[in-house]
Amino acid sequence: MKRILIVKTTSMGDVIHALPVLHDLKHHNPGLAIDWMVEAPFADLVKANSLVHRVVPVQLRVWRKQGLKHLWMQWKALRSSLADTDYDAVIDLQGLFKSALLACAAKGPRMGPGFGYAKEGLAALFYSRRAGWDPQAHAVERLRELAAGLLGYRLQGPPVFYSSRPGKQVPTIPKGGEIWFLHATARDEKKWPLVQWRELAHRFSDLGYRICLPWGSDAEQQQAQAIADRIDHVEVLPRMNLAQLSERMQQAHLVIGVDTGLTHLAAAHYLPLVALFFATPAWRFAPRFNPHAISLGDVGRVPAVGEVFEAASRLIRGNKL
Repeated sequence: MKRILIVKTTSMGDVIHALPVLHDLKHHNPGLAIDWMVEAPFADLVKANSLVHRVVPVQLRVWRKQGLKHLWMQWKALRSSLADTDYDAVIDLQGLFKSALLACAAKGPRMGPGFGYAKEGLAALFYSRRAGWDPQAHAVERLRELAAGLLGYRLQGPPVFYSSRPGKQVPTIPKGGEIWFLHATARDEKKWPLVQWRELAHRFSDLGYRICLPWGSDAEQQQAQAIADRIDHVEVLPRMNLAQLSERMQQAHLVIGVDTGLTHLAAAHYLPLVALFFATPAWRFAPRFNPHAISLGDVGRVPAVGEVFEAASRLIRGNKL
């Protein structure tokens, strides 16, 4: 094979979880050129990986809102942009009807998850080759296993997201260091209560640490301001695009976040991290590939402030155990 197209368009966390497939493919075939079709808001996540040859942005969410005629015009434009490329494989890692349709815009044999694995079984009808994964596998390993099964190679080593590798030891965090609270998520059931964020902010503020609160919408900005209200050393950050936010977050000494895209991005960059799970299964989504991460909670069990503070304090001391 000389060139393939990966289709993994959304969401932010899912796109991040798929990034190790790039390293696996290049390890198996160093001369392979890999293109990636992704929703435009997440394109910077993919561009940041040097193994990607070309990013193919789509805006399906926008197209659908503008009516059937506009959708058809954009579909033709997408096909035209890919018309000069013959792919040896078009791999749909999404497993949805819409992603399977998007894969049809490219020329080449389509591959994806089988009927028992695709999120929408109808999508599997579009593939000439199908594969699956261990149902007990982590979300990252599922995608790695899927690509390996489709192209017939064996996985080796832990997942690699970007060019960096984790340090062997958890770095100690200096007094006055920067702690990011990733409080925002689109799903209400994933939100940690505001009162708990404020109590945690008070504790770290009293110890002299600086707390940074990112946001991406008006509602998230209001939530950040409510957390910061009348607490010293807490900053509501200015609005940033995803590329700016990713670069800025890598300056953080510690990240505490709910199950959201930015938390998975922090994990992919091996930042010291406390990840909170209570609406989604930790065994499937927790960042256990990050040796500097501690995951707390599980479906139906919301971590208490004291539990989060104690875990964060261990990381501050450079001791995960």
